[in-house]
Amino acid sequence: MSMSEASEPQAGWRIPRACQECRKRKIKCSGLNPCTTCQLRNTPCIYRDYIRHRRKKTEYEKSRSRSPVRRASPSGLPPGPRASAMNDFPKSVSATHMASPSCQMQLYYGPSSHFSLMQHIYRDLISNPTAPPEPSGGVEEAGAGLDLFSFRRIFFGTPDPLDGNRPPGMGDISMMFLPYDLAKLFMSRYLSGLYHMLPHRPKAYYEQCLERMYNPCATESLDPFSQAIILIAMACAAIGTDHFAWGDVLFERVKASMVIFDDVVNLQLIQISLLMISRPNSAFLHLGSASRKALSAGLHKDVPHGAEKTPESIEERRVTFWSLYIYETWFCFHTGRPSSLSLKDVAIEHAQDPFLRLLVELCKTITRSTEEIYGQRHESLLHMWRVARSIAHDLRGHESLLKQSLGFGLDAGIQEGSLGVQQTIFTTLFNHTFLLTFRPFLIFRGHWRRNKKAAPNNNSTESKDQQAETPSWLNEACSYAITAAQKTLQHLCEASRENDLVRQLRYHGYFLGSSSFTLIYEFLHDASLAPVYLPWVYASLQTLSIMRAGDPIASSISAIQTVLRRMNPSYEWPPYTSSSGRQPRPSEPAAMGQPAVPNTAQRPLPNDLTIPHDPSMIIRPGASASPWNLPQFETMGMPDTGGSVGSSEDLLDFTQSDMGWDFDFSTMDLEAFLSVYPSEDALF
Repeated sequence: MSMSEASEPQAGWRIPRACQECRKRKIKCSGLNPCTTCQLRNTPCIYRDYIRHRRKKTEYEKSRSRSPVRRASPSGLPPGPRASAMNDFPKSVSATHMASPSCQMQLYYGPSSHFSLMQHIYRDLISNPTAPPEPSGGVEEAGAGLDLFSFRRIFFGTPDPLDGNRPPGMGDISMMFLPYDLAKLFMSRYLSGLYHMLPHRPKAYYEQCLERMYNPCATESLDPFSQAIILIAMACAAIGTDHFAWGDVLFERVKASMVIFDDVVNLQLIQISLLMISRPNSAFLHLGSASRKALSAGLHKDVPHGAEKTPESIEERRVTFWSLYIYETWFCFHTGRPSSLSLKDVAIEHAQDPFLRLLVELCKTITRSTEEIYGQRHESLLHMWRVARSIAHDLRGHESLLKQSLGFGLDAGIQEGSLGVQQTIFTTLFNHTFLLTFRPFLIFRGHWRRNKKAAPNNNSTESKDQQAETPSWLNEACSYAITAAQKTLQHLCEASRENDLVRQLRYHGYFLGSSSFTLIYEFLHDASLAPVYLPWVYASLQTLSIMRAGDPIASSISAIQTVLRRMNPSYEWPPYTSSSGRQPRPSEPAAMGQPAVPNTAQRPLPNDLTIPHDPSMIIRPGASASPWNLPQFETMGMPDTGGSVGSSEDLLDFTQSDMGWDFDFSTMDLEAFLSVYPSEDALF
């Protein structure tokens, strides 16, 4: 019998179904088609195509009896009701800053950001595991941690107070202009460095524009947009030199001259917005503006057929869009914020520049990590491990593209000049993508170790056996994050020593700081690893110290030193606290006979800390005594595409109950988990 022929049910009978209209209004439905209510109201009568099966009361009781009993909170109070164990984690970090009495700033950074990891470290340093749980929220307030680490200036992207260092006459921009010799130096630095990320025009074009700017002809003067591009390019290069004050001056001049074009959309203004990314917060805003203008100008679509465009102008459009896509993708990944560009909307051919094509392919994998690691709920941690291994397989495939683009692989020696800059850009982005893909496992293990130490029934035997209880695949996942951090530090330290162009790129301070804090987080939860990883942190500090002073470099050094000092005063890097007050340059220590990295074996360490014999503490054979000698480690492999540790059957049989984890993986929200936990009760 069809639904339309259903008879009127007898009075008092329970109707097994109801139409959507009655469900919405929460009124009794007659079960007819159409039902009585829909006939009276003259509304569509629609029934669901599927039947919702409700479990019986006895099934709920059996399910509760099988579920493990939640342990009491450290305070002795029973845990309160929660919708989801993972949703109670604050999702990210946020802070408020009063730039002036009338100007309040509030910024947010997601779980993949550097600030999220620093907040984890801050919480583990200052939190009391036995304190009563605090109410959790959607975002963790990070102001106290920023103040402790003196990181507020970087978090909010406020400029350095450079007024006292500016050359005379810089206050009046209209009466000033850059000397020609200095302008040529800045342009040369730009074309040897950052130009490879933004090759909108051939190098000869920029050199010709600079000549025309200083030798203007009546008939060949530069238009305002081209002049702004040349000035902002020189500003980018000036930041890493001793003439860094000119960078701010040129930047402010371009910014002021472009105000009247805020609502104008064209190719050159998109390029100007791209070139104006300097500080973390302003970079995100300028990239957002450039993305909106690019979509408005249709750069994500190829030129229509019949349009009067030269091959050069078509290529410039493509280079501009893909440069924007690269910056937007990796910068949003590093700050943990949503991206404004999606390849689903893009229908444009790739640029011809081989290095740009290489970075585009890398950014596609970065997008995968963003969506599949940080943007999804995983059925289990083991499932997330398999996803991470698949992403790692994609990353390993980029090495062949690197060889095609630059002519060498990831394990090649440090290159010189402009080629070395390209090598460092790819290597740091590659390794950092590996690090952020596997960092959630490192944080998970840190949380777990912290909870085991804080458990009321914890004893010394359990602490000693803790490492053996950790599944091998979780340790393997954490080792990949540690390996990526070490490889980043190794390359940047050696490249900064051998290539002055690399040392002048100040954004490398971000990679050095992030990798250092990753290693610090590891031995924060396992003090026996401090002698293994401290030399790497010291090498990072040494590299930061020879970069041009000022933020963000000074704040990064201060933050790392603060954490080391709070963990153990003996961990602090000695050169930073020397009486001279300045760091030795690479050429100075040879005569002083200093070791490569401060040797932790020669410094006071906690009584309960034994120094293991580890190959990472050995100085390379034949290396001269200088602070540039890094700890030696064996060739560290990234995850392969085959089976993980143990057989696939062993992994399939693994459950969280085997680990004693009172934790429902099916409700896991990774963004929530990777944010900072405000209380012990909100963890599991």
